Amino acid sequence: MNLEIGKLGHTEKAPMDLLFKADPSIEMIEKYLYSGECYLAKLNDELVGVFVLMPNNPQEMELKNISIIDKYQGQGIGKEIIKYVMRISKMEGYDYLIVKTADTSADTIKYYEKMKFEHYFVSKGHFLKYYSQPIIENGNQAIDQVAMRRKL
Repeated sequence: MNLEIGKLGHTEKAPMDLLFKADPSIEMIEKYLYSGECYLAKLNDELVGVFVLMPNNPQEMELKNISIIDKYQGQGIGKEIIKYVMRISKMEGYDYLIVKTADTSADTIKYYEKMKFEHYFVSKGHFLKYYSQPIIENGNQAIDQVAMRRKL
């Protein structure tokens, strides 16, 4: 796979529709786009994915949002992005990569477990506190945020 990953240019607009697939709050997306770095993943010059990185502290880099275009899901792009993120985070001196997801995202949690992420903490009531609209996934309302981390 010839996946090209690069930072979003300062004059480029972030692909909000794709970021919105992974986080249904424009306000939250804008907040971490302001504080973090947005990256684009392309195959043959076609946008296939986007993600945002933001340091939490000197030891932890957080993958704030990762989204792959539907027709490219299941082809290993997410795995390649995570490997890239782990490599650059380690090169920049971070010890851990953090990911967070909804308690209703069972498939996502299993995916991160397969990628050797361990459960770190749960932020009780996160989605009730920070999101004005209920987030329904797999027939259930997201309430808690599950944080997972991997040693780099």
